[in-house]
Order: sequence, then structure tokens, then C-alpha cells
Amino acid sequence: MKNTLILYESRYGFTKMAALQASLVLGPGKCMRFSEMKDFGQEWDLVVLLIPVYYERLEQEAVEYIKNNLEWLKKNKIVLFCTCLIKEYVKTYLQPVSGLLGSSVIFQGGIAGNLILSRLEDEDRTRMAVFFKSAEFDEQDYLCFDQDEYVETLLSIKEWKDCPAKVMDEKKLLGFCEEFLTNHNTCSLSTGYKSRIRATPIEYQYRNGFIYVISEGGVKFANILQNPNVSVAVFNEFQGMNQLRGMQIKGTAEIIETGSTQYLEFLAMKKLDYENVRKLPVALHLIRIRIEKIEFLWSGFREMGADVKQIMTFCQRS
Repeated sequence: MKNTLILYESRYGFTKMAALQASLVLGPGKCMRFSEMKDFGQEWDLVVLLIPVYYERLEQEAVEYIKNNLEWLKKNKIVLFCTCLIKEYVKTYLQPVSGLLGSSVIFQGGIAGNLILSRLEDEDRTRMAVFFKSAEFDEQDYLCFDQDEYVETLLSIKEWKDCPAKVMDEKKLLGFCEEFLTNHNTCSLSTGYKSRIRATPIEYQYRNGFIYVISEGGVKFANILQNPNVSVAVFNEFQGMNQLRGMQIKGTAEIIETGSTQYLEFLAMKKLDYENVRKLPVALHLIRIRIEKIEFLWSGFREMGADVKQIMTFCQRS
């Protein structure tokens, strides 16, 4: 799995919070202040640098650290963030370090922060009053942080980071995915709508790019009616890091009409007779999940010269 190193500096805690959130989304990895970084021997797949802006310039201890450690930093792919109040000036703020790091920087951006005057030390409060007056800003708290925007930015970085460098042949990977799905019959089906979420352990059947689930009903159906986007997990019991095998599946669910051709085809696949099913004391409803993407984590891929995690995007067949 790909590791991320996150380095930050923070005076009042906002940049630390942003760094810790980045470590949660972009993990596995480590998160620490610049001054705490001592181990230069470990290799990282991604290094994220978060630097606060004070009085219209980057925090100088972080800048000095970068200047003094350019040799090992430039060997990595680097994401640069600054925390500030005015995001329009991000490129200007970051230029002193982005210029030093050059082509190793794959992404740079700003995180609009929060300024709460009551938390400032006396000297900073006085200097901010001067800044407000010169910039013709109202002297007040500024709460600019957008949690949703920041998480979406982190997720886009994670998507890039998680793309396997050593990719398996697509046809061969599809065979491994289908073999795994065919040889298992139980999954965790996750559905949700707004604050209503559900994870259901349930038997499934795989066929030709689709997962089929039959059930008497319940909350999962309510969620699918209002939000067809679902996630499915299929996995082996954990037996050690060298024997990992499991997949996360992104898909779109639809409820198949009882008695329809697709419903009858599923019963035939399960060797069930429709007339006998109709005689049951409760109705059985069919969910068909169109697979869009599989993230397959298998230690065995490493032995084939590929990354442990492979991503399969499904081209659907009817």
C-alpha cells in the first residue's frame, strides 16, 4: 500500500487540524511537525506540506526546513498547501517554496482558514488590528474554512495517489475479479440517503458485471429508492498482512420488478421455481447492482509483479 508523509507547522491549531484530516484521508502514513521529521531513510509515495500564512507570508520555520532539506524532498512527489484567509493569493504565497521544489510539486492549493481574534496572543492581536486597518477589513472573526471543499480536494488527491503504478493486464485482472466474486456468496451491502445509512450482510450472486441480491425488504430498499449509489464489500477473513484478499465495489442499484424477465432469469440462475417463490408467506424482491468500479486488494498481485491494489473499471455487458 502507498504511504503518505504529512508535515505541517501550526501556531493556533488550524493548520494542525487540516494536517490531521489529510492524514486520515490520505493514509496510511505519518503526520508530524516539520521539526519532528528525523527519519530520512523511509521511502514515501507522497509528501504533503501544510504551511500557514502569517502577515502575508509563509511561516518562516517551515520555509527554512524546506530550504535545508531540498535534496530528499525533491526525490518525492509533493503536494503543497498553505492555510490563509485569501485564497486568491495562494500561488503568490507558495512561490518561495514551489520555486525551490520545482517539478516535484504535483499539486498546490490553499485552505481558507478561520481567524478567531479572542484566541490570538496580544502581539498578534495588535498586529492584526494594524493589518485590518491598512487592508480596510472589518476587525472581526473570519470563519472561512469549507469542510466539504477540503475533503473533496483530499479525495481527488487520494484517487491520484491510489492509482497503481504497476498495473495488471486488464483482461487478466477481470478474470481474477470474476473468479473471486464467483467463489464467494456473502457480501456487505452499504446503502444510504442523507443521515440514514445501512450496512447489510447478505447473500449475493455474481453474473456478467452485475451483483444480484434477493431480500424480503427493509431499510436498504428505502435508501435505494432515494439514492441508487451503493458500495459492496467482499473479503476473506483476515489472516495476516501477507494474505490480504478483499474488494470494495462501487455500483448503481435498481429494484427489479417481480415477475419480470430479469427476475425470472435470476430465479433460474438460482434454480428456484417462480411458482414456488410466489407461494412463500412473504414476497422476495430482487436488487440488481451494476458494477462500476472494483478496488481489489490482494497480496498475490505482488508475486505477479503488480501493485497489491488493482483497480478495475467495468465496461458493462447487457
